[in-house]
Amino acid sequence: MIFLAKRNLFFEEKKESGINVFCFPYAGGGASVFYPWQGKFRGNINIYPAHYPGHEVRIAETPEKDIEKLVADIYRELQNRDFDKTPFYLFGHSLGTKIVYELAKLFKKNQNTNMRGVIVSAGRAPNRQEEHITYNLPEKEFFTELSRYNRTPEEVFENKTLWNIFEPALRADFCMAECYCDSSGEKLSVPMLALMGTKDPEMTELDLQEWKNYTTSKDFFHKIIEGEHLFIDTNRTQVIQEVEKFIYTEEEKYASKSGTGFTGNLQKRFSEAGIRNAG
Repeated sequence: MIFLAKRNLFFEEKKESGINVFCFPYAGGGASVFYPWQGKFRGNINIYPAHYPGHEVRIAETPEKDIEKLVADIYRELQNRDFDKTPFYLFGHSLGTKIVYELAKLFKKNQNTNMRGVIVSAGRAPNRQEEHITYNLPEKEFFTELSRYNRTPEEVFENKTLWNIFEPALRADFCMAECYCDSSGEKLSVPMLALMGTKDPEMTELDLQEWKNYTTSKDFFHKIIEGEHLFIDTNRTQVIQEVEKFIYTEEEKYASKSGTGFTGNLQKRFSEAGIRNAG
């Protein structure tokens, strides 16, 4: 079912039960990146793609280029709609990793105990600012750089009506992605899974492992997925499997530690689905 944005919301209607995963797309991507994920996860896992202003169903809104404001708005909605009152995970790809890290810091600051884990995908550690700046290039050069990531058809640029619609959101996204740099070095306190593509020219495995310095949790996993920078589009089956295993591992450990058992029927659903932990 396609979500129709109401009152400029980031997320769809809240489900009654299950583990929630809030997903944040790459620069130039929208919530539709994660639509194919919905219904594919087993074990009563709910996928909530983030709808950024100026993208897709929120195309009429002004795109946000201030990552601090965007994160604050997302955090406020999650609180106001009680999304933070039940167990959840944060997933971010590329630009989304920066949003997820900043969002997770807010949850940590406010001592939220329902944030169970963070998944960062195709993004370097928060202290690593992008060296190759593109968001402020002239139109043609900017489009050429954009095409390096997602092979955007030339027709999009040549059709000025289309380009004028999409360009503001693209520049805003890349501005956030390329200008962001965290100097605090603040560590999260939750488990973390880090993913990257085997052929991603934007980062190395050492870059990926640097995320280990951003959590105090002993549960840090990193996985290499077949594909380029946008492997979540081209190899989503393996990505879903790795995220499932990570969530299973952490929910199993949480249940063992707290003595509460899996949330609802999660343990039974995972067992029936044959999902094994990430260890």
